[in-house]
Amino acid sequence: MSIASRLIIGLLFSAAATTASHAQSRSVRAEAYLRSFHDLDRFNGAAIIVDEGRVLFEGGFGLADIENQLAVEATSRFPIASLTQQFMAALILKLNEQDLLDLYAPIHSVINEYPLPNGKRITTHHLLTHTSGLPMVSNIPDSASALSPAEILALTWNEALQFEPGTQSAYSNSESVLLKWMVERVTGMPYGEALSLFVFDPVGLSDTGYEYGLTSTGTRAKGYTRQLMEYEPVQDSYSRLPYVDEILFSTVRDLRRWASVISEWEETPSPFLEQETLEQMLTPSPESYGYGFHIRHQSIGREDNVELIEHTEGIPGFSSFFRVFPKHHRLIVLLDNTASELSPIMEGLTNLLWGAEAEPPKPSIAQRILPIIESAGVAPAIERYRNWRQARPNEYDYSPNELMLLAEHFQNKDPTAAIEILEAQAEDTPEVPLIRFALAALYSKQGDTVRAISHVEAALAFSPGTPDLIMRIQELGGEPDPALTFPTISVELTELKRLTGEYRIDPVTLLTVELNDESLFARRSNESGFQLLPQSTTTFLLQGSKVQFIFDLVNGRAASVSILEGGGRVSFPRLPSC
Repeated sequence: MSIASRLIIGLLFSAAATTASHAQSRSVRAEAYLRSFHDLDRFNGAAIIVDEGRVLFEGGFGLADIENQLAVEATSRFPIASLTQQFMAALILKLNEQDLLDLYAPIHSVINEYPLPNGKRITTHHLLTHTSGLPMVSNIPDSASALSPAEILALTWNEALQFEPGTQSAYSNSESVLLKWMVERVTGMPYGEALSLFVFDPVGLSDTGYEYGLTSTGTRAKGYTRQLMEYEPVQDSYSRLPYVDEILFSTVRDLRRWASVISEWEETPSPFLEQETLEQMLTPSPESYGYGFHIRHQSIGREDNVELIEHTEGIPGFSSFFRVFPKHHRLIVLLDNTASELSPIMEGLTNLLWGAEAEPPKPSIAQRILPIIESAGVAPAIERYRNWRQARPNEYDYSPNELMLLAEHFQNKDPTAAIEILEAQAEDTPEVPLIRFALAALYSKQGDTVRAISHVEAALAFSPGTPDLIMRIQELGGEPDPALTFPTISVELTELKRLTGEYRIDPVTLLTVELNDESLFARRSNESGFQLLPQSTTTFLLQGSKVQFIFDLVNGRAASVSILEGGGRVSFPRLPSC
C-alpha cells in the first residue's frame, strides 16, 4: 500500500473516530442533563434523542408504576394526548390519496346528516387545521360511551360557529368527532381499525394504538401528579369516551420510527403513496400549523432559522413533547408520567444538539422553605423567600408553581397556612390566575364567599371576558363587574397609534398614552405605566383593575379619553401634537 493510500485511510479513520467521540460526548451530556431534571423531581419518564439519524440516547428515568415498582423503559407505553392528531391527519391524507376523502369538499358531501348551512361551509381541511369555528362539545352525559358520533355532535351542531371557517384558529373536540365519523363512513370500518390498517401497520408502529388494541408486553405507565414531597396517583386521568377524546398510547421507540418517516433519515416504510402527500402534511398554514403539527423556525446556538416540527400536550398525570428537525435528521421525544413541565428540558436538549449551553434545572424553593414554615411559621418563611429571590435569583426555582405546591402541602392539615402562603404569592404575582383560583377554593371552603369572589374577579381583571372565570364568580353567587365581562381583542397598530398622546388631567398633571412593544400603555406624570387591554378599538381595560379607558375620536384621532370606574366617569382632553 502506498504512503498516500495509508495517509488517506488514516485520515478517514481519524475523522470517523472524531465523529464518534463527539457523538459519545453529546450522548453522555444528554443523559446527564435528563438525569439532572429527574434528580430534582422535574422529569420521570422515557426519552429518545436522535442526532443526524443515529440514536444518541434512549432510555427511561424513574418508575412507570410506583405501586408495583416497575421502571420506565424505552418500551413503556404512555398516553400521548394530542400528539394523537398527527396520526389522524396521516390517515385523512391517506384516504385523500385513495380518493375516499376530498380535503376541500364540504363535510356535508360525506356526512349528509350534518345540518346546513354549516355542513357546506366547513371542509375537511378546516377540521384538520382547527379553523372550522365549531364549538366544543361539553356537558357530555354519563351515557356518552353509548352515543354515536351523530348523537354527540347533535349536542352542539345547532349552535352558532365561533367564527367564519378559515378565518381564525381554535381547537374544538367537535372536529375530532367529525373526522372519525367521516373515516368510518368512507372506509366502512371502526376508526381504530382504519388507523392501524392505513397508518400504524404500514410504518411498523407495533406499540402504538388504543389501549384495548395493544398486545405489547411493554409496561403501561400510570399517571401521577407531583406533590411537594411525594407523588400522588391520578385516577382515570384520560377519557375513554368513544369519538370524543380517546387517547392513543405509544412509546419513544415507535415515535422515533414515525419521526423517521417525517425526516426521512432512514428507509422506513411510509403510509403514503406519494411524496407530495408528506409535503402537504408538513406545509404550515398562516397560523404555523400543519396537519397535526406546529411548524416553525427558531434560532439555535449559532444557527438561525432552524426548521422544527413539533407538538406538545399534557393531560392529568402525563405530559409529552415531540420535536423533529427534519433538515438535520434530529429528534427529541419526551414522555412523562408525572405531569412535568417539559419545555425547559426540550430547550436544553435542543441546545445540546447544537453544541450550545443548556440551562440546568434549579432546586425547589418550596422544598427549601418548608422546614422554615414547620419550625417558625409562614411569615418568616415568606420573608426569607423574598430575600433569597432578590439576592439569589438564579439559585432556586421561584416559578409560581412552587408556592402553589407549598400551599397544597398545607391545604388539608393547615388551611390557614395555605391561605397565608397564597396571599403572599398573589401580592407578588397578581396576574397568575391559578393562585386566585386556589385562594377562591380555600375561602369558599371556609364559607367566605366575599373573599373567594374577590380573588376570581382579580384574575378576571388580567384576563377580561374569560368564560371560566365569569362562570366561577356566578357559581359563588356573585356577578362580575361589567367592565370585566368584555374579552380582549386584537387591534391593528395603526388603530392604536391614533390614541397615543398626552391628555390633561389637571394644570400640573398629564396622562401619557404611548406604545410599547405594539401594546398601549398609560401613565401619569412621573409614574410608571400600566398596560391597557383592548376590548374594542376605542375601549380599553387598565390591566389588573376594573377601570376602563374610552377614547373619543374626532376626524380619525383621539380628542379625549374618558375613564370609567365604579359607575363614575371623568374625561380628559388630548393636547394638540407639536
